[in-house]
Amino acid sequence: MIERSRLNIILGTGNPDKLRALSSLLDGLPLKLLSLQDVCLGRHPEENDATHYGNAALKAKHWSFESGGLVIASDGGLVIPSMFGSWSSLYTNRTFIDMPPAERPLALLRLLEANHLSDRRAFWLESVVVACSGDVLASWVARSSLGVIAFKVNTQVSTSEFWVNSVWDFPELFNHYESLDAEEMIVFPDHWIALKPKVISFFESYLARID
Repeated sequence: MIERSRLNIILGTGNPDKLRALSSLLDGLPLKLLSLQDVCLGRHPEENDATHYGNAALKAKHWSFESGGLVIASDGGLVIPSMFGSWSSLYTNRTFIDMPPAERPLALLRLLEANHLSDRRAFWLESVVVACSGDVLASWVARSSLGVIAFKVNTQVSTSEFWVNSVWDFPELFNHYESLDAEEMIVFPDHWIALKPKVISFFESYLARID
């Protein structure tokens, strides 16, 4: 019998902000969360699939095969419907890969400088995959509520790997994503909120089967 409190799961990301997000999905579960640094695995896999699910699966399968254990990984990006054909959520970070995160918000605003408010609508799409020993066990895709890309960078938002937060606003609430409180998140749930009950439900079932 596996001791539930000692079941390890690797968080398949080297991004500190994504590490916190994945940890929050598993909060309250009897799992021991390990980072890639904790397990000292090899090189990161190349994220070259045409979908967020595909890239999340690549990472989850790769790290779970390398470790022989349980891994959760994700992949996501910003969808701007009016920019279809000239902007891809798959390249949210890679579009500005040569820029430090602090410069990326302004670069995005320059791409959208001719767009009116109605053409600046945007949402976040995130896929999460759980794998064990190279095989996918479960996967989900969720999108956030619809916001807009602001006309200027909110300098009060600290720039991180989730740099989009400083230019992603919700006009109905007169607030930006980073500052939404718990009540506002109920009205305008984000992708992580949408994903969490699905992830929790899966692991509760999974842990009960192997206990």
